[in-house]
Amino acid sequence: MIQRVTHVTVYVKNDDEALAFFTGKLGFKTKMDSPMGPGGPRWITVTPVGQPDFELTLLNPATWFKGEEAKVASEQIGRQAMLILDSDDIDADYRALKSAGVTLELGVRDLPWGRDLIFRDLYGNRYNLVQSKQG
Repeated sequence: MIQRVTHVTVYVKNDDEALAFFTGKLGFKTKMDSPMGPGGPRWITVTPVGQPDFELTLLNPATWFKGEEAKVASEQIGRQAMLILDSDDIDADYRALKSAGVTLELGVRDLPWGRDLIFRDLYGNRYNLVQSKQG
């Protein structure tokens, strides 16, 4: 029986710039950065500071796949499903993201269930950062 989700893959164009974005601008920690054999692609994962058992896999389709499979996967960069991330202080996170030059679609919104904001990564993928109401 399936117990939990451990990894979600985000397709990226460049391993180094994606790793720098997620660690430098979003504050994720590098969990793994290892070549998959001599001359092979890199296995790169990052994790939110508060959830070390969950990893985003930063995967460059051009290095992992060949031919049509690489082309189809590469076309998904910037068009992947929105990930929802949790915040414990959305106002501070908004200021940090803005200061880091992260593309923000709009400011913090107050909603019946809490507050949120939407931002994009360096390739255009959308992320929804939410802070639920307490209690």
